[in-house]
Amino acid sequence: MDRVRWSALLMGWGKEPGPRYAQLAGALRDCIRDGQLRAGDALPAERRLAELLHLSRSTVVTAYDTLAGEGWVTRRQGSGTHVSPTAPRQAALLALRSPVPASTLSGEGQADLLDLTIAVPTLTPAHRVRLEQASAGAFADSAYYPLGLPELRVFLAGLYTREGLPTTPEQVIVTSGAQQAITLIAQTFLGRGDLALLETPTYFGAIDAFRAAGAELRGLRLGPEGVSPDSLHAALPLGPRLVFLTPTFQNPTGTVIPPRMRERLAALVTDAGLPTIEDDTLIDLGFGGTTAPRLSTFAPQGTVINVGSLSKLFWAGLRLGWLRAPTSLLPALVQAKTLADFGSALPSQVIALNLLRDLDTLREERRETVITARDTLVDLLRKHLPEWTFTPPPGGQFLWVQLPTRNATAFTHFAYRFGVRLFPGASMGTGELPDTSLRLPFTLPPEQLPEAVARLRAAWETFRERGPGERLA
Repeated sequence: MDRVRWSALLMGWGKEPGPRYAQLAGALRDCIRDGQLRAGDALPAERRLAELLHLSRSTVVTAYDTLAGEGWVTRRQGSGTHVSPTAPRQAALLALRSPVPASTLSGEGQADLLDLTIAVPTLTPAHRVRLEQASAGAFADSAYYPLGLPELRVFLAGLYTREGLPTTPEQVIVTSGAQQAITLIAQTFLGRGDLALLETPTYFGAIDAFRAAGAELRGLRLGPEGVSPDSLHAALPLGPRLVFLTPTFQNPTGTVIPPRMRERLAALVTDAGLPTIEDDTLIDLGFGGTTAPRLSTFAPQGTVINVGSLSKLFWAGLRLGWLRAPTSLLPALVQAKTLADFGSALPSQVIALNLLRDLDTLREERRETVITARDTLVDLLRKHLPEWTFTPPPGGQFLWVQLPTRNATAFTHFAYRFGVRLFPGASMGTGELPDTSLRLPFTLPPEQLPEAVARLRAAWETFRERGPGERLA
């Protein structure tokens, strides 16, 4: 059984009222109806699915029998349970790793759900005032700018140049968030069956974008200093077409690749002519000390494409990101962006430009907020869940937590019943990862963190007491 796939398919499955078997049957029925499971697809063995979801085997058996009685699945001893040939057919969908915002999942009894899967800044009253001030002139233009508002591209090019990466405005393309930038790059440089290299674990949105492009994914293992040049060099003979790296405050581990390793990585991808995404979305969230130069600064006209965003620095609702590409890779990216939408929203771009003109203040304010939340979460976990281990990162917005269990995915489904939504670390791998980790963002308002950890502690204690399978159906 592909634990990662089934965890993604059934994320939030217990949101509806009713007995557990009916909730599970309903979630599987939705997967079939939506096209995520197609006619002939095999469902997991009852015992394996029970282990994943921390249920009794009888609960899964009853759910499968319910679906069989309704004609959604067929069951045959010796060959297992499969989606019925007569089940409704829809266009095939990926089982996305990217979590759906909790607001779309909150059903009866989950109004106070604390979401630890989405990591974005809280929009405070002070933020709203600043947004209103920054909106001056946001509605003055009505032209198409497929590659972005000219003034914003000039500003971003100057920002890269001042930070050691010479850039012209023509090298900057404004996008509707970093996710669109990553997706456009993936669609441009990947075809079906192409090989893509990504850190493992890594950002789930990149996994989704690369899989949607039809690529085969191979993971580059992370060490204490991130991806090593030796691991990348060993994978080059396989003929990869695209690489995804987060050298600074890696998502989810928080590692930072040292300058000496960045220089070697930049040389490797440039010599190979290999397009490489450098995810800069967390680069502004350092907690002190000197941040290493961007990977691309070691080969300014090489093959590294930088991706940035305001989502982690200020507000995800602006949906404002950008990419900076070397001149040699620009033509195909320009075409991809133009075809996608004729240009991102002008009001968001004007607001972003006005905000970025006070970038130093934005950085300082965000760092202060994140450091306070990180320290609060670290103290609470060490006090109330001392079995959980982690290393506080030097920047970013996540703790990469190791649990004393081989079934952390089951715990995430279990914790949902206690009002906490979690993301299993195994779902951030390009292949099999040990199912022992959680990615915990420290982006909830600090006043909510004590309640979140209290719920986690209650869920963990009950999870450990009930052992590998839940005794109550």
